[in-house]
Amino acid sequence: MDKQECLEILNQKIDEAQEETDRSPEGSSYGTLMSGRKQAFSDVRGLLKTLDEPKKPEIPKFVADWIRGFRILDVTDLDIIGLYFSKEIEKKCEQWITDNFNDFIKALANGYTEKAPVWIVKAPYDRYFGGFLEKGQHAEINFSHINKDNAQKFEDKNKAEAVAILVDGEVEEWSEKDEQ
Repeated sequence: MDKQECLEILNQKIDEAQEETDRSPEGSSYGTLMSGRKQAFSDVRGLLKTLDEPKKPEIPKFVADWIRGFRILDVTDLDIIGLYFSKEIEKKCEQWITDNFNDFIKALANGYTEKAPVWIVKAPYDRYFGGFLEKGQHAEINFSHINKDNAQKFEDKNKAEAVAILVDGEVEEWSEKDEQ
């Protein structure tokens, strides 16, 4: 049972107690009992509304894709965990799960959000744009040679595309998978 189902049951119980209170003679002990019952259900409902929902962990896209692939096949969460332990998984995904096992379990149990995509700019000669360096009154372009980890990451794809035009490069989507 989830929080919403519990709230619906409490609302039903509150309505039933109100109906019983309305039907009982004024001043009767039964009416007082039903009024108290209604108040108790209302108090519990108020507390339940303040209950925090489980936090959904943020996981990388490649892990979300891996989980989603099995959910489409209607594989159970326990089977997904079993696949991880049996090492029937891409190495990069396995490494992230190993390093973030609690978040992985929470993602299966409570759902998850995917980390927002980021982009990097690959320049000619297998170099990556690393940002602008300020040199006196001029700015120089910093390239990190063949190292995606040190590349400037852009959350806005349009900005990455603008820099790609500037350095005669191309935009690539980047994920934690590329770091490993």
